[in-house]
Amino acid sequence: MDNAFAAPGHWFKGNLHTHSNESDGEPSPQQIADIYAEDGYDFLSVTDHNKLTDPSALDGHGMLLIPGSEINGGRAELGQHYHVVALGLSAAVPCTTDMPVQEIIDAALSVGEACWVAHPSWSSLSYTDLLPLRGHLGIEVYNTTCHRGIGRGESSVQWDELWARGQQPLGLAVDDAHWHYPDALGGWVMVKAEQCTEDAILAAVKEGRFYASNGPSIEAVDITGRTLRIKCSEAQEVRLINPRPGVGMTTCRNGQTGPFTEVQFTVPEAWDMVRVEVVDPTGRKAWTQPFVLI
Repeated sequence: MDNAFAAPGHWFKGNLHTHSNESDGEPSPQQIADIYAEDGYDFLSVTDHNKLTDPSALDGHGMLLIPGSEINGGRAELGQHYHVVALGLSAAVPCTTDMPVQEIIDAALSVGEACWVAHPSWSSLSYTDLLPLRGHLGIEVYNTTCHRGIGRGESSVQWDELWARGQQPLGLAVDDAHWHYPDALGGWVMVKAEQCTEDAILAAVKEGRFYASNGPSIEAVDITGRTLRIKCSEAQEVRLINPRPGVGMTTCRNGQTGPFTEVQFTVPEAWDMVRVEVVDPTGRKAWTQPFVLI
């Protein structure tokens, strides 16, 4: 997949998972658009449960509105539904909640551009639930409402395990706001694209030209051979993550103490991939997509 930081274009901030009073959220779709536009977001998708909320009727105040939906269905190992978020829809996803999850993914892609599995930790999904799935982009590595609601918003363990087992899923950060408590404006993706249009944003997301965050910004990741140079907003710690047993590297282990805004690592020859986590002084994180190293 592409290194977003080396790609041409500009950075655009967006939230791709939230709910309105068209399903189980509290605000109207227009109120949600107002809130995200006022906070400086460049794009947004209102993804109500098992229906398509038409964004063409909304005033985005210059913000791009992308049609989407969250489908609940299938059955995982513990008997719970999967949740699949679909984006770039031309119509409602033609499925029912009793369909197997792979059929839901296939149905979503029949009328949409992309989909992914929502909040694996909240759903208690194991790798045996996730490993057989095909066609989706990846999973939500961070979900604001799951973090602030039950303390299980991060799914990096599932993400890394899928990579360790030979898959290459992407990781997204979202709000999934339902607005019953403060769960909005807390998780987003920063997408590198030539312009903020639906085609350009969706193409960039599908190609992995984005990073996920619930606070820090990542300004640059330069890869020269086995050397990674990272520039970011103020960080207390930067981590290089490889999913193999006992493998990884941090600025702490390298004897570097924050805060800092630049760091350099030399990646061992045995590593075939690496992803970067930036941790700010308050514990908030940003996640790059994994880089496959040759």
